[in-house]
Amino acid sequence: MSEKTFRELEHQGWVKKAAVYRDVFGKITEQAIDPILDSFGDLTGRRFLDVACGTGDLAAAAAKRGAHAEGLDFAATMVAKASAIYPNARFREGDAEQLPYPIKTFDAVSCSFGLLHLQNPEGAVGEVRRVLKPGGRYSFTVWCSPDQGGEFFKLVLEAVQRYGTLDVPLPPAPPIFRFSNFEESERLLKGAGFTASSIGTINLMWRTANPQDVLDLIYKSVVRTPMILEAQTHDAREKIHRAILRETEHYRRSGEIELKFPAVLATAVAP
Repeated sequence: MSEKTFRELEHQGWVKKAAVYRDVFGKITEQAIDPILDSFGDLTGRRFLDVACGTGDLAAAAAKRGAHAEGLDFAATMVAKASAIYPNARFREGDAEQLPYPIKTFDAVSCSFGLLHLQNPEGAVGEVRRVLKPGGRYSFTVWCSPDQGGEFFKLVLEAVQRYGTLDVPLPPAPPIFRFSNFEESERLLKGAGFTASSIGTINLMWRTANPQDVLDLIYKSVVRTPMILEAQTHDAREKIHRAILRETEHYRRSGEIELKFPAVLATAVAP
């Protein structure tokens, strides 16, 4: 596993999980679509790009608001899935760190939970700045950390720390909660030349009746967390699974398990 780069492992994982992502983890990320699009104001007639578009829901929603929208993703299976769901929309395969567009192409660019999957987020944000027109807006979302109320991540990471280890033989990767820090997000945007940034949080929620669904959420529709779990010993991994199932019951409210997924929403303007 350590012979591959973080980018290669991410790409490999998302290629495999395109078929089920939308029906599992997509139920959480879709809740961020309206807040992200609201951050742009009126999109009528504007050129819009969603970077790391996944199965295309955000780009399609932007089109419904009147934008000339398209999506880009590095996983060909995600692009195929998005095109099948939204045959009248435009999606293409491409690299977030080397966007295949000329300078000053778009009025608005989004990246919904994509930055934490990139080897070089600074380069990716610099590319967004390059393809935005003057006055264009960029908005991205990232997950809040456990100490910011991220209950799912708290549940999983505490189980790993108690029964396994986070020191596993994976390639170097950007910290998953790096940009949940407002100051770090602002530095990222200013470093790329953006101005007038606005950074806040949005509250997302995931609900289920069955604790087993939490393990399915991990293994079927995300990439980095399963890599950590699969790198544990068999005994440690079984203990981690049992701990997650057990502790999940502490989040049962009115008959349903409810896990909070707060996220940071950052918006900035290209001068």
